[in-house]
Amino acid sequence: MDDEALLERARRGDRDAFAAIVTRHQDELYTMALRILGAPSDAADVVQETFLRAYVRLPQLRGQTIRAWLFRVAINCSHDIQRRLVRKPADPLEDAEGNIIDLPDTALGPEASALARERLTAVRDALLALPADFRAAVVLRDVNELSYEEMSDALRIPIGTVKSRLSRARTMLAAALRSSPAIFPAAEGNA
Repeated sequence: MDDEALLERARRGDRDAFAAIVTRHQDELYTMALRILGAPSDAADVVQETFLRAYVRLPQLRGQTIRAWLFRVAINCSHDIQRRLVRKPADPLEDAEGNIIDLPDTALGPEASALARERLTAVRDALLALPADFRAAVVLRDVNELSYEEMSDALRIPIGTVKSRLSRARTMLAAALRSSPAIFPAAEGNA
């Protein structure tokens, strides 16, 4: 069943239809919120708050896709959390005794695994350093693969602004990543 049919059933009070909407979209909303906020617990809070707000406001949704609308609500919730929190680094995994657990990638050797972790950290840090509006554009397009039209609906901005913001965000990300030649040696000659 498509989103529009589920939405119509949910508006009539069908809880199973709303549960199907949640199941269909919770993972991509979580991924988007995690990329914006950087902390799994904050991302989970965003998803929970998004669906709570969505359930309360179902009758008011008109003129856009449920997916774009949910992303808009999730972005707003993410911004609310950003304003309330002082950012801190994500807590590492710990075992019962409080020792930090290192989960190595067994498919890679130790050197390649360390380099992959460094690259992932560099990309995450560069993404988190972007202004919120630019970070949202990159996450919606490159992580969640929304179309420009869906992004326009979710961000409530014209498509031209979406493209401009995305271009500027990618330029800022590239510049930030170029400043790490030890991690991205090919970028060393381009700096």
